[in-house]
Amino acid sequence: ICYPTAATTACSWNPELLYEMGVRLGEESLKEKVSVLLGPGTNMKRSPLCGRNFEYFSEDPYLTGVCAGAMTKGMAKAGAQTTIKHFAANNTEYQRMKSNSRVSARALREIYMKAFEIIIKEAKPYAIMTSYNLLNCVRASESKYLNQDVLREQWGHDGFVMSDWNSC
Repeated sequence: ICYPTAATTACSWNPELLYEMGVRLGEESLKEKVSVLLGPGTNMKRSPLCGRNFEYFSEDPYLTGVCAGAMTKGMAKAGAQTTIKHFAANNTEYQRMKSNSRVSARALREIYMKAFEIIIKEAKPYAIMTSYNLLNCVRASESKYLNQDVLREQWGHDGFVMSDWNSC
């Protein structure tokens, strides 16, 4: 089965539709013996040059959180799990191993992390995938602030946290 991209499905503003899509994706994943899907992509679209914009829902944190959360719940209903990615402030594919996203504390909370917070608190995803980039000079995959202080302690994520392939 081939579904529309996240960018296209977000245009529906229909979380019920995303939930049903999640159920079907979960069923298909299990048929293919894939128990954990690497997605949905939850980054904010902040640049038209980002090579993965099709994989992300929106530039709006609330819409992204609701859409990705609905898909996550649907997949869990089918017995499959999601890996919400790429946490956090992943703005570019160009030199993604070297890029340093410099973001104020307020913008980080209100724009870049809000969708992740919605999903974690409401949909309880199995896993979170960190991003390749540095965030304010610290590699996201190695950030105690992101992965321990925020994910675990503030938001209560008790699932798996994984790096994006060789980002550590």
